[in-house]
Amino acid sequence: MDPTERTLQVLEYIMAAGPGPVKQVDIARHCGLSPSTLNRIVKTLSEWGYLFRTSEKYCVRNFRLERNVPMSHSYLAKLDAMMTDLSVRLGVSAEVIVVAGHELLWHSKADHPDPEVVIRAGVGFRRSLYELDVLSQLYLSRMPWEDVRAMFYTEGFFETPRKGGGPTRWIPEETVRTTLERMRPEVFAADAEGNHVGIRRHATVVEDPHGRFLHLVALAEPAAAGDARPETYREALLAVRAELSVLAYAESATNRLVPKHHAMSLRGG
Repeated sequence: MDPTERTLQVLEYIMAAGPGPVKQVDIARHCGLSPSTLNRIVKTLSEWGYLFRTSEKYCVRNFRLERNVPMSHSYLAKLDAMMTDLSVRLGVSAEVIVVAGHELLWHSKADHPDPEVVIRAGVGFRRSLYELDVLSQLYLSRMPWEDVRAMFYTEGFFETPRKGGGPTRWIPEETVRTTLERMRPEVFAADAEGNHVGIRRHATVVEDPHGRFLHLVALAEPAAAGDARPETYREALLAVRAELSVLAYAESATNRLVPKHHAMSLRGG
């Protein structure tokens, strides 16, 4: 590895190890670095304020580092190629959606091949997870209900009105729980109707080899257009999901270290 890669490896390791102090000797051993190399990296990070060092050779992080999609350039390049293929082959807009905090974030997108079809959600678009459509359901259903209750105000979920108007409908907590439990075994879902701007989505969830959420892949188009092809969309998305899962496994098996101390579970992508 070159110096930049070694520094990133140390940053990723310390970030994944959680907020507690981590021994420098453990970092060096698990990252395969010599004590002198690690000391230079830690010294620089400490001088820039990203780490606090104690006299006992422990490090305490003072930063946050995460990738929206925790995968490499090769994975993302393959993902972009798949999105373009889906868009052209099926005549839809193809989207990659990640989670940032309490929001869905549109990470990348292949536009609808018909320039007359305008889909507002572009790259960088954000939308609350409290809007409980199939995208939110697929993500939230990966989490135990106890975690949902701890991280979200469970009386705050809602459905937007369908195209044509009507009030926002607030969803009772018990209905949210039932909805997520029903979705939990599923890896594909489709909106029954178009949303308030007339767009309908079919989506699948992509996870890493440990079952942790990576991102969503969705197909979007005007609601009426997809009525006759739900099974075609399902097969296409599940094929993409299977191929991406193989790539995710290959990468996790080679490059990503799992800290052996202070390890904390990670949420979102």
